Amino acid sequence: MTKPLPATSQQAINIGASCACFAVRKMTRAVTQLYDHHLAEVGLRITQFTLMNAIAGFGLVPVYVLAEELVMDRTTLTRNLKPLIKAGLVASTQDEKDARVRNLTLTTEGAERLAAALPHWESAQAEFVEKVGETSWAEVSLGISQIDRALSTGPRPSDRLRTTR
Repeated sequence: MTKPLPATSQQAINIGASCACFAVRKMTRAVTQLYDHHLAEVGLRITQFTLMNAIAGFGLVPVYVLAEELVMDRTTLTRNLKPLIKAGLVASTQDEKDARVRNLTLTTEGAERLAAALPHWESAQAEFVEKVGETSWAEVSLGISQIDRALSTGPRPSDRLRTTR
């Protein structure tokens, strides 16, 4: 049995320069740092803000629906929710109809923290758009949405919300 040859330095450089996943993850880390810097003022990270904002959008949402909406594995979502639940910002309750389902809502404190975080998120968003450029962001945002839909296995739960409200 022959061992596979290790990637050459040039191959590694080519992969680094052309890999969509590598580029997106690198960009995501830079964007995350920007938003985390602004949200630190209210003791949140952008990952937490995003979860709380999504829960607020649904009002009451089962964990599996939120995972589907955010394109996350349920175990990863649960791990990310634990500090928010422990801090009393998110409530997790058993579904009345199906004991296997956990429903999430923002607590009063969670809603207040989210409201307090909004100006800091707006500041981060404004800085991001200023640095990237409004036209560039509009084009990139459209491209991200198109890629998301192209790779998606179907409609997201929020798509149903948009059509019913």
